[in-house]
Amino acid sequence: MLRVLTALVALLLPGFSWACEAWTDSDANNTTLKVGSVQITVNDVFNNNIDAENQFIHRLANQLHIQSKKELIEAQLLFSQGELFDPELLLETARNLRANRYLRSATVTPIQICEGEVDILVETGDNWTLIPGFNFERAGGKNTYSFSVSELNLLGLGKSLEIGVDYGAVRDQQVLQYFDPMLFGTSTQFTAQLQNNTDGEVQVIQFSKPFTSLDAKDSWGIRIGNTEFINTLHNNGLAVNQVSVDREFASIQKGFSTGRKAVKHRADGQTVFRVVRYSYGWQFDRLELASTVNFPDNQFTPVRQFSYPFVEVEFLQPEFIEQSNLQLMEAVEDVNVGHRLNARIGYAADYFGTTFAAFVTDIEYEKGWKQGERFLSLFNANISGYYSDDGIEDGLASATLKNFYFLSRKSQLFASANFTASEKLFANRQIVLGGATGLRGYPLNFQTGSRRTRLSFEHRYFFDWYPLRLARIGTATFADIGSAWEKNDDPSWLRDVGFGLRVVSTRQADAKVLHIDFAFPLDETDRIEQFQLVVTAKTLF
Repeated sequence: MLRVLTALVALLLPGFSWACEAWTDSDANNTTLKVGSVQITVNDVFNNNIDAENQFIHRLANQLHIQSKKELIEAQLLFSQGELFDPELLLETARNLRANRYLRSATVTPIQICEGEVDILVETGDNWTLIPGFNFERAGGKNTYSFSVSELNLLGLGKSLEIGVDYGAVRDQQVLQYFDPMLFGTSTQFTAQLQNNTDGEVQVIQFSKPFTSLDAKDSWGIRIGNTEFINTLHNNGLAVNQVSVDREFASIQKGFSTGRKAVKHRADGQTVFRVVRYSYGWQFDRLELASTVNFPDNQFTPVRQFSYPFVEVEFLQPEFIEQSNLQLMEAVEDVNVGHRLNARIGYAADYFGTTFAAFVTDIEYEKGWKQGERFLSLFNANISGYYSDDGIEDGLASATLKNFYFLSRKSQLFASANFTASEKLFANRQIVLGGATGLRGYPLNFQTGSRRTRLSFEHRYFFDWYPLRLARIGTATFADIGSAWEKNDDPSWLRDVGFGLRVVSTRQADAKVLHIDFAFPLDETDRIEQFQLVVTAKTLF
């Protein structure tokens, strides 16, 4: 009788339902719910309904901007109507959407439950994606600048086209890059990069289908390309050598996974998940080194060629937290504080056409710790190299620890430590310190060696000032200490102090954080300038 009455009311009053109730967090534990209607709302770059974003410049930007298509957002949803409702898929979908450069925000929210089905609202905010750019950097006493034109959301379809000219301290570059995340409407991604440099060229083509979610079962990839450039080697800040590098590479890879598995339930009621992914494939890498016109008498191992099968395992324990004013400004940052381990090992044998038989390894580990509301630590370590009967060649190991202490919403303390060690690096690679590579008070490549340690301490402040709702501004006062040295030598420590300004565009796709730093060296002051002006555009604060 109740169903008949409900049906009659729904027929007479289609907007009214006795069977609907507002969503509450306790409903997440109901395993019988299914996905109901899914509403997608795509917001423009600026919200003209509020006075602060309803000036001429905001209205003009919205009129010129092509909004993301709803079909583009819908194709990235990890759920569909009629499937069993899983709140974890909503959270993961929001993270995946926020990872797109053309979106500045994304939320996926359950709204109400109607007769056992959960209605969901997907809301996104667009970035401005047509970017005529000019970039200027100064670090270590050298200037670099670049011009570019990029469209990172062609016709609102998520495709990107970048054209740029870069006049750098090392080389000038002309770059053309295209990326299609859904080639011909499929799940295949396509990337093409063409680059013409004053010292060589770059051509890279890649087709791939990555793991699109934690529960994805398969992936594959094909990549082929070559790079040519001249690498300058330094000692005590001076160019002492040059190497002409010509590298050809190709790889094919296939991956599979059992997907996301619940392994335990914590005392706070949260479920701990685990993802294990396996891959196998083949890698070809040919590295040819030669002398240059400026240094014609140098002798190098002329060719190193490796062709080998490999296997790869990735272990992931996803424990994401949402943070703001961490390494960016304004945006929501998704930080995984769970374990992540990725290990690849291959064997390059003589009969595969390699220069010398060796095991090829590349291992990376990441972990984070969130202690209360004020303290966050992020750790990363990586080790790679070739292991043969003659020992390690081109071996590189690095570990970095970052610590954040949040004094308030607008103020934080930051400390980072990095240690890097190498063993018999190929002649085109070098560990350097100074300028943009650390120790902002010293020229580029001021120290070199096979070992490097860097420590940085900062106090960061984020202003509420939001001019024209276009950019966020922050400041940093800092102190650095570090050294680069050879294995059997003692480190010669260098220190600096300084202060700087941080500016980031909050409505521009792929916006960089502009760093303007004044750094004052405390050592070797008789050999260098009394202060360094370091202007760089970085991806992090």
